[in-house]
Amino acid sequence: MLPRFSLILTGQARVHVVALVCALCVGVLYVAPYVFFRVSAGDAYRRIPMMQSTNEDEYLMRIQEIIDGHPSLGSPVFYEYKSEPPLSPPVGEFLYALPTLMLGISPITTLVASKFFLPALLFLLVYLLAWRLSGAENGVVSKLSALAAAFFVTLGYDLIDYRTVWNFLTGAASPGSFLLWSRPVNPILGALFLFSFLLPLHALVEGTKWRKTVIALAAVFLACMFGSYFFSWGIAVSILAILVLFLLIRKEYRTAGTLALVVPAGMLCALPYFIAIWRAAQSPWYETSVLRSGLFLTHYPLWNKLLLVSLFFFAVTVACDFFLKKRKKIIFRLESWHWFCFSLLLGGLWVYIQQLFTGRTIWPYHFVQYTIPLSIVVGMTVVERSIRQYSRYLYFVLISIIILSSVTFGIYTQVSVYAQFRPYYVELQRYGALFTLLNAQESDCVVLQTSMEEHTGLDHLIPAFTHCNLYDSSSVYSLLPEERILHNYLVRLYFRGVSPDTIEEFLQSPDSEARGYLSSNWKGVFGVTDFPDFSDPLFEKRLQEFPEQYRAFARKDFETELRKYRLDYILVKGEPSANARKLLQLKKVLYVDKDVSVYQF
Repeated sequence: MLPRFSLILTGQARVHVVALVCALCVGVLYVAPYVFFRVSAGDAYRRIPMMQSTNEDEYLMRIQEIIDGHPSLGSPVFYEYKSEPPLSPPVGEFLYALPTLMLGISPITTLVASKFFLPALLFLLVYLLAWRLSGAENGVVSKLSALAAAFFVTLGYDLIDYRTVWNFLTGAASPGSFLLWSRPVNPILGALFLFSFLLPLHALVEGTKWRKTVIALAAVFLACMFGSYFFSWGIAVSILAILVLFLLIRKEYRTAGTLALVVPAGMLCALPYFIAIWRAAQSPWYETSVLRSGLFLTHYPLWNKLLLVSLFFFAVTVACDFFLKKRKKIIFRLESWHWFCFSLLLGGLWVYIQQLFTGRTIWPYHFVQYTIPLSIVVGMTVVERSIRQYSRYLYFVLISIIILSSVTFGIYTQVSVYAQFRPYYVELQRYGALFTLLNAQESDCVVLQTSMEEHTGLDHLIPAFTHCNLYDSSSVYSLLPEERILHNYLVRLYFRGVSPDTIEEFLQSPDSEARGYLSSNWKGVFGVTDFPDFSDPLFEKRLQEFPEQYRAFARKDFETELRKYRLDYILVKGEPSANARKLLQLKKVLYVDKDVSVYQF
């Protein structure tokens, strides 16, 4: 049995050798900036890689927390709340931490290596799904369509937004981060799990004879999504529900029942996740914490323009096929690929409007990370199944444009971001000695970093590269009381030397960060204009009360107030304020490097 299975795999690899080579090239393009930076930095390199992807330092911080012996991630930043259950269980982060825990491989090495392997794997998964949907029996042509879909998703993702393309072409803007799938943990793992889930789902719809094995695979990947990323499992369950509904309409009851089994099986596999969520929900801080983490209590829908356009395009092509075949007296019937593509689009639309019935959604703007790839796959399926039948010339023109523009855009993004941010990361290497010092201290030590500047660049780097925690941080997406957040903001402003007499004026300035500390939800933090039935009334109330709270705080003994929570070291970047100098004048200096000083508290 095993040799036969090996022969099957070898045969499939030969059939898709071009896709394998292209996937490797995509992986090389993703990892190239990190490798070039390491080589070019030479002796100046201090194990701080380029991290010009959204939240990369924050994810590394969570991975480091697991390695430091706190696998539940109750509080990646603050020392006092580590025993609390997590709001977001760290399944994805744990996968990144495994090489360190099992083999002693540096988390930085794992992080950089993942830039090669994970995008390459995503390329293959998108390719396989698009290949199956576009008609694997069409040979080379279906593979070409699948390659176009995979290149579009992995390299040309941002080309969907015409405003972005126009700004780049006119020079009005340039890419600010590496390609989307460079970002560690999520959305890349969510995408891998989602496409790994959709492949067995499609096999079940097509009537595979390996039903039990395929159901088990789908359940495992659904469980992985449950435990790692709401946006991937939210859209996965929505697609599955729409697909089951279509099968019931078609009276394919056995297949519908088989697909429906995937959800309870996945929930059973993810039982530890649901237990952790139940434990978190028992906390008195749960309701306020989930609002701080992006929950919206609303009944207003959002409408995704790309999905609506994709659905219209798909419906029009199906209608055209129907009338053209009717004119030729050819029987037209909706096939399984039609229903599957409809499910991908309608499932995507459902996640944007489900709050009409549930009254809850979590920062729905992140769903585009997956609705865009799904729209691309459906679009390429239509190009292969419909447009190619009527105009081979138009088909090859479209395929050529998509592949060339995706590859060009991918190279442009990686090269321009690397050139733009390389000097910053070279300068960042100077913190290597600081991190070495902090790593030599007691595990779980606490650092308060302060500066007259609003952002020091060290906010998440300290917990990401050391065993230390932060005393004050804007990362408040865990179970902790509102009192701690208020205390942190009082401390931050006092260290910056904000006068009690001018506190009202300061709160109105762009440097105040008042929304980040005093807002009760993300609508208040980001000023979201959607969802008019949801607001942040607490922000205005807190803003009015804060000046008097700050004046009362300023009258107290500052050192006594600091000792309410654990604090071991104070890091000062730049010229300290008068308040900071008064506190630190008798403290022992442990480290000085240019504009950075560390004091023993």
